[in-house]
Parts: sequence; C-alpha cells; structure tokens
Amino acid sequence: MKALWLEKNHLSLREDVPVPSPGPGEALVRVRLAGVCSTDLELVKGYLPFTGVPGHEFVGEIVSINEAKGSPTMINPPTGGGTSPATSAGAAAESQKDKRVVGEINITCGTCRQCLAGRKTHCEKRTVLGILGHGGAFTEYLTLPVINLHQIPESVSDEAAVFTEPIAAALQIQMQVHVRPGALKVLIYPD
Repeated sequence: MKALWLEKNHLSLREDVPVPSPGPGEALVRVRLAGVCSTDLELVKGYLPFTGVPGHEFVGEIVSINEAKGSPTMINPPTGGGTSPATSAGAAAESQKDKRVVGEINITCGTCRQCLAGRKTHCEKRTVLGILGHGGAFTEYLTLPVINLHQIPESVSDEAAVFTEPIAAALQIQMQVHVRPGALKVLIYPD
C-alpha cells in the first residue's frame, strides 16, 4: 500500500508498505481523510526518534475486526446514539463494517499501575498512533483497538470530523489543569 514514511527526519512516499494486520480486539481501518498536525512537523524535525508512518488525525471506515475471544468488537456509538444492540461477536463485528470512525490515539495496556489507577494516557506500555511505536494515518490503512474507535454521526462531514483529535486534546488539557474562578489566568499565543 502507499504510505508517507518517516525515517531519520526524512519523509518519502513508499508504495511497498504492507497492509497492517489487526491484532486481537483491533480493527483494520481504511483511511478516508487525514489531517496534518504540528506534532507531525515536529517529528520530521526530530522531536522523537520515530520511524514509520506518521499521522494521528484521521477519519476512516472499518474494513474488518479481529474477533479474539474476550476482546471488544463494538465501536463506541455516536454521542447521543444510545447503545448498540446486543449481538453475537461475529454479528457484532460484521455490523461494524463500513462504519465511519475517528480514533483515540493512545493505545494502552489496561493492566499497568497507571491504567488501573484511571490514568490511561500515562500507561507504562503506551504507544501512540503515528507518534510513538504505532504506525499512523498517512497511509491507506491503519489498525487501532476497537475500544479506541468512535463512530461519526452521519450529519458530520469527514472534513469536520478530522478535527476530533485536536479538539479532544484541547479538552484533555482542560481536564488536567483545573482553572477556578478568580485563579490566575495565562494566555499563550504565537508571535
């Protein structure tokens, strides 16, 4: 498949990157649209020693789900969409095919001290889509755990949905830094 490849601070277009195989509880996702983030540009400058496919802002559609015993097979429904009906694992995975999705970029183990304490973004074994140890979205296909995927409502375009990750990152900061009324406020803006 075609992919933008980053190695030693150099980007190249490769046509020989294998289509990834989803692991247990993961989905194979066809990328429909990907956004370029300043983090991607920093990776090219050497921010982290990443080799592989960068990119973490994307809209895709599910191609298949690896249904390992005991692994989740249902993606998160659109907000306000209620819960998905209970079905057998095979039917559940098949019902998810072709759904448009965005994804949480932190891939966590769920079993380390940080995960068990509810601090999954600090997972001791964490990988990050297109940034740290996991191929990203500047390609035709990617894999992510099913629990990281969120279905996009039909009323939201791909062009709007691709901004889900940067908005989520901004909201995560707001959750981590508790600003109270009357507290000192700081505004940071570019030159």
